[in-house]
Amino acid sequence: MAQENVVHGPPIPNYLLNIKSNLSQYFIRLLGELRNNTAVIDMHDGSSFTFSNILHASFNIASYLKYEFGVQKGDVVGIFSENTIWYPSLVLAVWHIGGVSALFNPMYNNKELTHVLNITKPKIMITSKMGFKIVRNTAKSLDFIKYVCPIEVICNTRTIEENNNFEPTPCDNNQTCVILFSSGTTGLPKGVELSHKSILILVSALNDINKFVTKTDTLMGLMPMFHGYGLLIICLCLSIGSKIIVLKYFDEELFLKSIEVHKISILHAVPPLMIFLAKHPLVEKYNLSCVNVIYSGAAPLSLNIENEVINKIGKGKPLKVFQGYGMTELTMVSTLPDQNEFEHTNGSVGKLISGMSGKVIDLDNGKSLGVNESGELCFKGPMVMNGYYKNPKETASIIDAEGWLHTGDIGYYDKNHNFFIIDRIKELIKYKGYQVAPAELEALLLTHPEIKDVAVIGLPNLEAGELPMAFVVKSLNSTINEKDIVQFVHKNVSAQKRLRGGVRFVNSIPKNPSGKILRRVLKNLYYQSKL
Repeated sequence: MAQENVVHGPPIPNYLLNIKSNLSQYFIRLLGELRNNTAVIDMHDGSSFTFSNILHASFNIASYLKYEFGVQKGDVVGIFSENTIWYPSLVLAVWHIGGVSALFNPMYNNKELTHVLNITKPKIMITSKMGFKIVRNTAKSLDFIKYVCPIEVICNTRTIEENNNFEPTPCDNNQTCVILFSSGTTGLPKGVELSHKSILILVSALNDINKFVTKTDTLMGLMPMFHGYGLLIICLCLSIGSKIIVLKYFDEELFLKSIEVHKISILHAVPPLMIFLAKHPLVEKYNLSCVNVIYSGAAPLSLNIENEVINKIGKGKPLKVFQGYGMTELTMVSTLPDQNEFEHTNGSVGKLISGMSGKVIDLDNGKSLGVNESGELCFKGPMVMNGYYKNPKETASIIDAEGWLHTGDIGYYDKNHNFFIIDRIKELIKYKGYQVAPAELEALLLTHPEIKDVAVIGLPNLEAGELPMAFVVKSLNSTINEKDIVQFVHKNVSAQKRLRGGVRFVNSIPKNPSGKILRRVLKNLYYQSKL
């Protein structure tokens, strides 16, 4: 019997559902077919690799890991690096030997790195030059790390030489292939286990059914490759044959120059990058007309910013800006807009992708809700993670007995099954019993021409519960003051949403690599100032 108020994406074809290949086998075949086409270009030094270079480098690195360091099937190999054209080969090499790639944020400090290393217990850490010192120092107190290896030791010009002798290690495609880090719905980072099969099905579905990217596209490789979003872009490009322009870090001019020079056609972005494109005067100095599609993810994007970007970059030319939705725990993507609908539904994150089911549940009683009713978003399907690495308790807290993953995000779907995101449950401000979504106030404030960036938090208050408060980054030469902002919001919202907690001006808004606002950091900043 069909469950009431459950929405389903298109079915996954049986040939994908029953696939037996692992990612090593999958990419060996596809990279072999793509051969001498350019795959990645380093924007910093101009170096580049073909798809054959990536494949043969992955074989040579796999041999090195297996025979020099004794890495075996099931071993965890840690990668601690900023974006590099070597990243695809490093990850693929670990998959060739049946290992598990644990991808670490190269900006972790000693305490943060110790936490995630103790979760994953890698046998070897491969690190960039920038991260070598912190990895080596942290590893000294951890007896499970046998080797700390600089990327330069195993990645050099000889590594890309042809190698057809390496024999990959067979492994089941239900095995975990990568561990990515996520706080889930709450708490410290946890290791998300994704299987070969979940990534393979997702990439195949996006390529074959959704036509997410095409062979002739050039993509921006700015998203951190240790993050699920960045890893997905790598996998899509390696499988379809499109080109990635790699940036190690965000530099305003280099970012804009790379779009203009390499004629980037698809831009994967996060809201802070969209705000930059909408508001920064430097953008006008570059010809960005080559961009056909922008995908924004990781956090809600306001409709106003979306329209500003279209007007600024499109300049009369058709430019599509789409929002998608996903979580690391859902193999990165759960909803996407229909590529064939030019007049897509404003503000929507699209419809369920192939194979996924979704529902919205009441925050109090867990009952499934209907059309246009807001509650917690839950998803089910083959892209749900294997679990949190060696953490069954946390896994059980997010995936229920029926296999539904509870996202911690509040949203709804309309009569056409387009999904909309309102905010995170844990970030909702409770003012006298009313729920106030910070994202809604942030979207409003960003419409003000003198506001460059903003974040809203709830300040504890004995009488009201919490009071909405805004941290504001002024635009250049702005003369706006706190009273102006409070009155601006007052005129545009209902009573419970007013900025009764006030306004504080800051130089920047702290965000994680995927663009989510670090509200905890802002709250700490507020309390420290009150000491």
